[in-house]
Amino acid sequence: MTHTAAAPDTGLHSAVHAWVDGWARARGTDAPQAVPGGFRIEVRRPGHLARHVLSEAAPAVLRDLVDTLTTPGQWIKVCAPREVVEPLLTADWEVSEPQYLMTTAALAPPRSGAGLPPGYRLEIVDESEEVFEARVHAVGGTGNGLGPGPGSGSGRAEGAGPVLAASGRAALTTGAPGSSPAPYAPSVVFDMIGTEPAHQRRGLGRAVMTALAGRAVERGARQGVLVASPDGRALYEAMGWRSRSMVTAAGRMG
Repeated sequence: MTHTAAAPDTGLHSAVHAWVDGWARARGTDAPQAVPGGFRIEVRRPGHLARHVLSEAAPAVLRDLVDTLTTPGQWIKVCAPREVVEPLLTADWEVSEPQYLMTTAALAPPRSGAGLPPGYRLEIVDESEEVFEARVHAVGGTGNGLGPGPGSGSGRAEGAGPVLAASGRAALTTGAPGSSPAPYAPSVVFDMIGTEPAHQRRGLGRAVMTALAGRAVERGARQGVLVASPDGRALYEAMGWRSRSMVTAAGRMG
């Protein structure tokens, strides 16, 4: 049987561009700067001083970064599998668990009802016109709203008030100012989507994503972009998202 080589993903660099722009907005960092092979973001936080995000594992670019990024707290994220990236690193770099760059062009418009089980309440908080957060609270207790959930370990008494059960952030981005044409479609980047362990497997993550997508569509987004963990990838694929590339992250530890 003859195997045909897969065509390169010509939209991958645009998806990476959208992701770094939105991630920087969601995290409140400086805007990304274009560098050979991708982008650099000055994060300036303990253990995470800066990150380079590359849309491919170009050996010359990676070797140059490994040689020049000598300060601990530097990170590199590359759209390539670990087995491609790791041989180009030195022992000073530690590789994290695999991640996945994902996109969707099927963002759902807002709809009434959050799709939550009984005992939960969802709110969306605007940090600005471009950055907003969805929060799901368990009301009336720390479990499902009817009392403390098994293994919650919160130590809070029943009826102590709403407990944050799930949350996520989103940032709108439309490309570099003044660019023509824009490097990518008006996009929403999803970030820090998470559900507390005592509240998992109740559809809260899906409700957060749905609420954020609805707000983003209202404000003009036509594409969703995110980088998922292995666990998150399953949820997003079930919601119709497409995996564009495996992402390998490595941090300079010493």
